[in-house]
Amino acid sequence: MKLRRIFIFSALFLFCAQTLAAGDFAIDGNRFKTSPFADGFITVYGSEGLEEGLLGVDFIMNFQHEPILVSGSKGTKNKVIANQLAADISIFYSVVKWFDIAVSLPVIMFENGDGWNKDDTLAKGGVGDLRLVPRFQLFSLFDKAISMSVITEVTAPTGKQIHSALGSGQFTFRPAIALGTQTKWVDAALNLFYQILPKQTFATSKFDDEFGLKLALNVHAVENLLDVNAEFHSATSIKSPFKNDAQDNIEFGGGLRFKTPANIDVIAGAFGGFGKAVAVPQYRIYAGISWNMNVLPPEDERNKDDFKLKKREAKQEEQPKQEEKKPEKKVKKAPKKEAPKPAETLPQPPEKTGEKLPNTVNFLHESDYIQNPVEIEKVALILTRNFMLKIRIEAHTDKHENKAYAQKRANAVKAMLIKNGVEANRIKVKVIGSSEPVSTGDTEPDMVKNRRVEFFIITD
Repeated sequence: MKLRRIFIFSALFLFCAQTLAAGDFAIDGNRFKTSPFADGFITVYGSEGLEEGLLGVDFIMNFQHEPILVSGSKGTKNKVIANQLAADISIFYSVVKWFDIAVSLPVIMFENGDGWNKDDTLAKGGVGDLRLVPRFQLFSLFDKAISMSVITEVTAPTGKQIHSALGSGQFTFRPAIALGTQTKWVDAALNLFYQILPKQTFATSKFDDEFGLKLALNVHAVENLLDVNAEFHSATSIKSPFKNDAQDNIEFGGGLRFKTPANIDVIAGAFGGFGKAVAVPQYRIYAGISWNMNVLPPEDERNKDDFKLKKREAKQEEQPKQEEKKPEKKVKKAPKKEAPKPAETLPQPPEKTGEKLPNTVNFLHESDYIQNPVEIEKVALILTRNFMLKIRIEAHTDKHENKAYAQKRANAVKAMLIKNGVEANRIKVKVIGSSEPVSTGDTEPDMVKNRRVEFFIITD
């Protein structure tokens, strides 16, 4: 599996490298574009793959003061772009756990400045360079404690079609290695990248290939509600490390991410640039929203559907064979007999509606204390990822308990779901008591099985 991923990355690298050719003046416009990945940071890519089937959209507005500033003759500064207000629109999808892909397009809503020269009229708006960002996860160890991915970012010169200051003059390729770690309260990521640029000189600024790194720290200040992140970016020229004012840069920044129960995150923050590099603004301010949803059904449901389909196909294959083997026989009509009177049957519990989840919470005798909330958190995760679903919790007791304990247990589980981000109006409660035992024994292990809360997904 790992060899296949490395092969795919190598083939993409060779293909993109052959498409690059020196042409019009190009800058590293990627420095002021946001990340298309929901589990990443603002400009630092995360190394952990997304959840399979996750689809999302990012809309992040970005204001930059002097995003493109180059050195002119006699030590003057040419403000190619003085101010810019842009919106970065990204769509991403996780095909499988180890491979996801994003497409991002910056839309410039307003900008002003001098342009590249006096005869150049700067466009007030337009679109920037289209970005394609595939990510291949090589490995993830120790429950996401250590992970590594390869990111092969490619940009197309769409902005150049409108104005030379809106993008690069050719395809660009920027491979990167992303290393990271994820824990309950802190995430960290490190990106090492190599930027391919044609060797060229504009005014007195010289450009060449560059390499750099990005560091990010993300703290879950309030679980499932608020994240705080900080970032450090640095890059330099390959030919003249730390001696090329056009490419050497350092940038610090950070921001906040507010999480809502509707799978929508609100993002805001700011960055400040240091150095004289092109495409590193003095400061930039960003704000936006990020929405995501898993378009695939839960894994348990998918496995169940696959099993039913295979079973149905097997029956269809066996049915013709069985019909061929059966010889035609004359059947003698048996004399009619009086139908026996139906025997008395025990009353059956009402038919359940909705899909039953495998998660169950058990309790001690005459107690509503939740010893381990893991199963409840799993159910909450399903609901926060799929905001159209509702849940019904059914509470039970053993035959020696009062039915009131079933109500208390249902209330405790409902409160835990709400604490984990599920809206109260999406939770229904059904108190059953001891009428539907799963075990008829009298031992304590049997009674524990009956003292339970179960979950059913409903769509009405």
